[in-house]
Order: sequence, then structure tokens, then C-alpha cells
Amino acid sequence: MCGISLVIAKNKIDILNFKEFNTIIKHRGPDDEGFVFFKEGNLKFEIAGGSDTPKAVWNFKTSYQPRVTIESIEEEYNIGIGHRRLSILDLSPLGHIPMFDNTERYCITYNGEIYNFIELREELKQLGCVFHTQTDTEVILAAYTTWGEQCQERFNGMWAFAIYDTLKEVLFISRDRFGIKPLYYWFSPEGDFYLASEIKQFTVCKGWQAILNPQRAYDYLFYALTDHTDETLFQGVYHLPAGCSFESKLADLKLNSKDKIAYKKWYQPKYIGYKGSYEDAKAEFKTLFNAAIAINLRADVPIGSALSGGIDSSAIVCTINQILKDKGVSELQQTFSSCSHDERYDERKWMDVVIDFIKVDASFVYPKGQSIFTTTEKIMWHQDEPYQSQSAFLGYYVFEKAKEKGVTVLLNGQGADEYLSGYTDFSSLRKRGYLKRFHFKKLYKELDGCNFFQKLPNVLPLIYHFSPIWFRRKVSHNTKNYKRLLSLIDMKKLGAIQKHPYDYNSYGFNSVFEIAHHQLLYEPLKKYLRWEDRNSMAFSLEARVPFLDHRLVEFTTQLPVAFLDGINESKKILVDSIGDILPERILNRKDKKGFITPEEVWFKNDFKKEFVAMYKQYSCYTNTILREKQVLDYFEQVASEEIPFDYTYWRLISLGVWMKVFDVKTA
Repeated sequence: MCGISLVIAKNKIDILNFKEFNTIIKHRGPDDEGFVFFKEGNLKFEIAGGSDTPKAVWNFKTSYQPRVTIESIEEEYNIGIGHRRLSILDLSPLGHIPMFDNTERYCITYNGEIYNFIELREELKQLGCVFHTQTDTEVILAAYTTWGEQCQERFNGMWAFAIYDTLKEVLFISRDRFGIKPLYYWFSPEGDFYLASEIKQFTVCKGWQAILNPQRAYDYLFYALTDHTDETLFQGVYHLPAGCSFESKLADLKLNSKDKIAYKKWYQPKYIGYKGSYEDAKAEFKTLFNAAIAINLRADVPIGSALSGGIDSSAIVCTINQILKDKGVSELQQTFSSCSHDERYDERKWMDVVIDFIKVDASFVYPKGQSIFTTTEKIMWHQDEPYQSQSAFLGYYVFEKAKEKGVTVLLNGQGADEYLSGYTDFSSLRKRGYLKRFHFKKLYKELDGCNFFQKLPNVLPLIYHFSPIWFRRKVSHNTKNYKRLLSLIDMKKLGAIQKHPYDYNSYGFNSVFEIAHHQLLYEPLKKYLRWEDRNSMAFSLEARVPFLDHRLVEFTTQLPVAFLDGINESKKILVDSIGDILPERILNRKDKKGFITPEEVWFKNDFKKEFVAMYKQYSCYTNTILREKQVLDYFEQVASEEIPFDYTYWRLISLGVWMKVFDVKTA
């Protein structure tokens, strides 16, 4: 896990400014730093190190060993590649990046992990490739030089990388299937192209000015959406989308007619359907799940796991325990959990069920609500963009505890809900099947309520979710909450149009495949992956998500919904396939709360005055987009329970925090 930096300038690079561009993400890679500079039209290059480049790297003889300090460079270059290293595999100086291939034609900067690098290395050796390190970085280079852009399809992992072909002067950049690792780009007013792991890197660039993207701000304020398009809340800053790549000769590197680079979608899963029995599916799922956990345990540093007390994290922790036992490892696995002193929001008793069942070295954090008022600016700086609730706040402290305990890699259950029926769309799909097949008795039995009149309103969500997009858009624009938000937000000052976010993404709800890939690639997973990446990197930790092993995802999303969702049960195939290694109480649990905080209590009771004061403190940075009197009235109505609580209050506060932290202006 690392941080990457790249610039292709129209004229010359400001070398020291590029160093700052790379140094601002030191938290992503405190173990090493490196730079390579090129001149377009000239094969000559310079490899440099900095103050954080270890002495051993300077002394180690490789083709990519630093030769000079970055401060001493006097020649002019227009291409710069930088890297910050968090050492996970091959901790020796051989893992230094940027790295060259054996011919010194290709240079790479890379963030992530290719878990199947061992198998790929053996395959490439048979094809004549020679390796000098035990890193996955070298395997990526060899795979690219051997298979070209098709190498992406062979990788199992999470990544964002850029490879520069010095001979052809071609830049190739790639992002993993599900966008686990971030990758952003920005063109300066002078036309210089910047590529980065975090948006904050652009803030030190010449010509940078943080301007609000009004339409994405609208999506955030009204629909709690971020990360759902290739745009960000910063105007002119874009993601390379998940499962996409981009290749260009330097001379042709420019924005297209849509003010974006002309990337292409390299990962496009297809729906084929599963024809086997449930018993066959269970066996296959178990094999794939165990393989995903095992391959995620490859590292040369200490590994731990996040444990929430739910089925997903419990499945990971118990599977790791089984793997360690099979290997004869006696050392206890380390787990990390977030708890609450308020029993209504605490999952500690369920964590203890798992802990007592398999015996682990468990650590717990109890984040305090008052910490919100002292740490939010710091968390916001790490997050780059606003977040929707205090779940991101909780995660921050889990990673902090892992860092304290000397763990460098943390596995967690992110991604499982999005394709294993963790959300209601899957049960809605199953119930819709009853409607289509005229199984009204089965549907009636499952609807909440004691009689027909109580059950009838529960049919409406089925109609809503499977109705045309234009209908859903019309409904959403006429809800009480939407109209209330219109009274709180000055749309003219915001500069956005009332356009439903779903207009940017066409999808269906007609199969597990469609629902899962919407949730994996659009909403909600993408924002959760950002929270996870930034919170872990804030403490120089690598977060791994074994449920997003593409083999497991691709198999499971072909299954019929009945294999995943049943009456009062979700994630059937997960429970039924690995239930023999989980505590029975976890298997039978029906009240999983998710990664929650006592947020409602904090806002309405414990820290009501503090949240109001926080809003007032930061609202001045929003350029009166928010109508203060109406917002404060709204806060009072929520606190007095005249209006139901939701997370709107936080979006109204955090927009101002974000605009202050990054000095964001309105256009």
C-alpha cells in the first residue's frame, strides 16, 4: 500500500514543487520515497531520492537505485514520477519504487497489492522473464511487458498504477476492478497533467484553486451520495473509474470533449447464470471464500482483522483462525473492534461470542462523541471529500488502535453486503418474484404487519424499486424530506440543477447480478472504500477486503436470489457454506445493526449545543449556500422529535467543514 505521484508538464517541472506534491501523502508511505524524471523526446532520465529514502536504498545496486538527491537536480525535465512506500512485501531495498524493468524501458509507480503475484511470477518465468525481487511490483512490470494491457485481467488484487514506456513515450494507467485503490487526475490551467492517490496532492500545485462542483454537492446534500460518478466535489478533479484504464502517447494527452481523459472500461463482467444445485453452489462458494482469505494473508508484516460481531467479519476471523490452526501457528490472531458505552448501540457481546469461541488477541475502542468536535477537521483532511455519517469517524479510531498494536495490514468485511443480500434490494427482488409468479400467499406471509391494511403499505417499496427511473425520480422529488431540504438550501447560490443522480447511471433491478453490480460499482460501496482507504492510510496501514476477491464476486453474482436471501435470513450461502466454523449464536443472529454510532443520541441529547455551534462555526465557509435560520430551525425540530432523525444534519455541517479545510470556493 503506497502513494503515487505523476506529472506530465507542457514545459518544465518545478522539481521542488513536485517533491511537495509527493510528500503531502507521506502518511501513505512512510518507509521510502523515490523519484524519476524524464525529458520528452530524450531517453535520458534522472533517478532521485529524498530525505525519507533509507540509507540502504542509496547503497543497494539496482537499475532503479537513486543517484542524486532531488534537491540537487538542476537540469530541466517535463515528466516526473514519484512514490511513497509502505513496505508490505519484500521489505528489502529491492522493493524501492519507482521501479524499472530489466531493460530500463518501462518505469512504474504503483499503489496496492497483487495477491496472486507468486503464481504469476512462476508463469512468467516459464515464458523467459527473469526476476530479482520478491515484490508484486516487479511482477506487474513483467506482466505488462509480456501481455500488454491484457495483464489486468490476470491480476487478483487491488491496485492503481502508472507505467511509462520511455521508448514509445506512452503512458498507461490502470485501476482495479472495484476501485479499491484510489486514482485521481487533474489538468492545471497551463495544461499540465497530474495523477495522484489523493486529491489533497493537487492543493500544492501551481495554478490550483479549489472550486465547488455544484452538481456533486447537490447529490451529497440531497441524496447523501459521493464517489458515485467519475467526478468529485472539486470541480475539474476526476477519478479514473473502477475497472478502467487509459493509454496515451504523451503528445496526445489531453481532455476530450467532456473535459475528461478518454479512458476505457477494461473490466466488464457478464451475466451467464448458474445452473447447478444449491449444494454444488455451497461447495464452490466455500472453496472460493477460503481461497480469498488465504491469498489475502500474503504479507511480510503483521496482519490483523476488524471484528464487528456480524456474520461478515466473523466469517473472516474464524476462517483465518482455521487457516492458522491448519498451519500449526500458535500465535493468536489480532482483532480490532469499535464499541459503545451505550448498550443500545454496542455490539461487544457479539464480538465476545466470536472471541471466546476461537480465542484471539482482541482490542477495543470506545470512540467518544465529544471527539467529533476536535478531530473532524483532521479526518476531513484525510478523507479529501465529505462523509455522510459518523461511521467514518468510528473507522478512524479502529485503525488508530491497530497502529498502536503494531499491525500493518487489516482485513475487514467491506463489500459483502453489496452482493450477498446485505441490503433490502435483494429481498425485494425475491418478493417481486412472488408477484410475477402470482404467489400471493407467500408474499402476504412475508410482508410486515398483522392484517391486510398494515401489510399493504409494504407493497409500495416493491413497486418503487422496480418501477422506471423516471417514476423513481419523480417520487424522490416530491418527498417531504426533499422539499424540506429545498427550504434549507439556496439552489441559486449552489448553482446546481434538480437532476436525480440516477440519471447518470442506467441499471436494472431484475437479477442478483444487476443489483450487486449497481451496489458494487455505483452506490454505496464506492464511498465506503474511500472511507476505508483514507482512514487506514491516515495511520499508514493497509486495509484489505477479501470479500472483493473477483473470483468470489463473479461466482456469487451469477446465483439466483433464492441462494442468497430467504424469509428472515440474508447471506444464506455464506452462512450455510462456512457455518461449521462459526459460533451458533452468530449464525442465528437476526439483529445485526451494522457499523453504527449513537449518533442520534449525540445530536439530540448529549451534544446538541455543540453541534449547533459547530454548524455556526463552519457555515460561513459555504458562501450562504445554506440558509442559516432555516437550518437552525430544522436542527431544533429534529432535536425535539418533530422531524424524524436522519443523517441530513451531518451533511449540512460537514459541507462547511470540508470547504474550510480545503479552502473551497464557489464558482
